[in-house]
Amino acid sequence: MIDFKGKGGISLGQKFVNDATLARLGWAVPAVTLSLAMLIHWLSGDARAVPFFISESDYPGPQRIIFTSGLFISGFIICTVSFRMWWTQRQDSRPKLLFISMLCGFYTGVNISVMAFANMYDFLEFHIFAALGVFQVGMVWAIVTHFALPNAQKKGKMMRWIAMIVSFISFNVMSSTLANAVKGMTSAERQDALIQLTPLQSAIDIAAPAEYFLVIGLFLAIASFESDLQVKEIIGQDSEQ
Repeated sequence: MIDFKGKGGISLGQKFVNDATLARLGWAVPAVTLSLAMLIHWLSGDARAVPFFISESDYPGPQRIIFTSGLFISGFIICTVSFRMWWTQRQDSRPKLLFISMLCGFYTGVNISVMAFANMYDFLEFHIFAALGVFQVGMVWAIVTHFALPNAQKKGKMMRWIAMIVSFISFNVMSSTLANAVKGMTSAERQDALIQLTPLQSAIDIAAPAEYFLVIGLFLAIASFESDLQVKEIIGQDSEQ
């Protein structure tokens, strides 16, 4: 049985995971997953070109197993982190904003899990829709959480500001670079270019690194929750004594 409303963390049967560890897992699991999948994709010689988009590593082989299983688990963890942020901070926050923050976290986590199975090679449009959900709503999650917690820890606030700036700049560089690359193409040509990607490699040389920084920004946003959850965990322990 899983208890999501425990003091200081969640219970998974006989195991207990404290909130600070949960927040750390929220960024560490997808970070290790994506890094390992990309490394295997490159070392195995399956990479179409370098640099490549992160989702290109969701390619048949061991990299797909790692990509799919890791992201599916990550989505569940991120949904749990967003719930715990709402549950533990709801008394010291702007409640309506924090509730919206939780919904954004759920949406981000669900789309991460969807991306685990909707690979870009077989489900391109669905994959792009899910990826935009992660990138765009993930940024909104960080922004809403920031303003929902006026008394948040200074460390967490600073990390969220950095995360928002990095993510916003990276997303705009990535999207504008790709938009310029496909400008003037017909719908069919654009679809084919997005499937093959090689015709867009000159743009991907810029867009792919921008995507890496965008993901790092989202990881920073999740990591920023750790300090706030940790303080609530300590307060909860003190209240029991």
